[in-house]
Amino acid sequence: MRRMISGVFLSLLLLIPYGLCLAQMPEWILKRPISPDYYIGIGMAEKGENYDYVTQARNAALSDLSSEITVNISSELVDIAVEQSGLSEAQIRQEIRITTQSELEGYELVDSWEDQHEYWVYYRLSKSLYAARKQEKLDNALSLARDLYINGEQAHRAGEYTNALQYYFQAYQPIQPYFAEPLQTNIDGESIYLKNTLYTAIQSTLSQMELIPDANKIEAKTGRALEKPLGVKAVFHHQNDEQSPVANMPVTFQFIRGEGTLLENTTTDKDGQATCQISAVTAPDNIQIVRTSVDMDRLVNPDSASTMIQGIIEGLTTPETRFILTVTGLTVFVEGSEQNFGTDMEVAYVEPALKNALSEKGFAFTDDMAEADFIIEYQAQSRKGSVMYGQHVAFVDMNISVIDMQSGEEIYKQRFQNVRGIHLDFDRAGLKAYENVGEEITRDFIPAFLAKLEG
Repeated sequence: MRRMISGVFLSLLLLIPYGLCLAQMPEWILKRPISPDYYIGIGMAEKGENYDYVTQARNAALSDLSSEITVNISSELVDIAVEQSGLSEAQIRQEIRITTQSELEGYELVDSWEDQHEYWVYYRLSKSLYAARKQEKLDNALSLARDLYINGEQAHRAGEYTNALQYYFQAYQPIQPYFAEPLQTNIDGESIYLKNTLYTAIQSTLSQMELIPDANKIEAKTGRALEKPLGVKAVFHHQNDEQSPVANMPVTFQFIRGEGTLLENTTTDKDGQATCQISAVTAPDNIQIVRTSVDMDRLVNPDSASTMIQGIIEGLTTPETRFILTVTGLTVFVEGSEQNFGTDMEVAYVEPALKNALSEKGFAFTDDMAEADFIIEYQAQSRKGSVMYGQHVAFVDMNISVIDMQSGEEIYKQRFQNVRGIHLDFDRAGLKAYENVGEEITRDFIPAFLAKLEG
């Protein structure tokens, strides 16, 4: 019996510190306050080796306070933001909460509490004060956005469509923190919802634009520049079937099938024209595609846009067109001599190795030197080496040269020396050495030659 009493007494002693801790904790930690006049924010951070626990607790409290504010946002307005931005409801509310927290001011510290392990802090913000300051900021932002929208409309009527789009997008920036608000304003006595009006103006302007290519289908050769640059014209279609050039519009050119070297970014001139020079088509694909589109990243600075605005930009239908490149391999004329110990070989080894390796890279071959893009010339000959234990050693030396028929210049040359072959007699040793030359052509010569073309 005494043991039972002692055990109960010991348990009570152990619970005393916990009970004292609960007794010391303020009521606002044990039970969250509810106020009709204030937004509440409570945050906690563990201590331990965390020397920044005060700041962390404060940030947690302000985040909690912001969450309480954003709970009251209209679901209908959130749905509109979801539809226009392409983000989820959770993403929209998170974005609004982050923006709300960054805009918080006028909050006051009510209390704090700490023990050896935890630090708690309690903030509150007057609902009426928050509403008044928010309305003041919103009115200023809405006024600025309204002026930018009006500037955009004026630029649009003047035929300055690039400027119009830039003004429309700029008008989004001041109202970003209030994207889930109605944003209703008046222009020329007419009441509008500015956010919806901006979206409609941007999409309508873009939908009336067209990028017209100079030519849809273009012939090209692997490793060569196009004879003429790709050309596109940006035009704006009016309701009366007339069209106007779109000047100063940033456009981008990109391979979406195949590969090549080109200057991606350019801008239309006063006549709406933009060009792109492809200095080399590097992929061997027979059909390659270059897409040209309005460059939204240069039209709108994405770094200054919120996640919601970026979502709107990504969801827009932007003008684009495509160029189809019909690509043929470069034509090669191969000429050379192969001798095995001073005698012309009846069966060539180097030429088929060259042609097989180049064929895999998309090259074609011709027997007419005048039709060739390149001439490959080579001279190869074998020589006898030593005989050891019945094994005969032979060596092949070869010089190979590539001439560009477009310029008439030698653009690449290489020398192979002492390529060895071993067999039971010198003739077969010489042929084995030629086989090894073919392997070195595939391994060394072809990559170096192609790198020269691409460089």
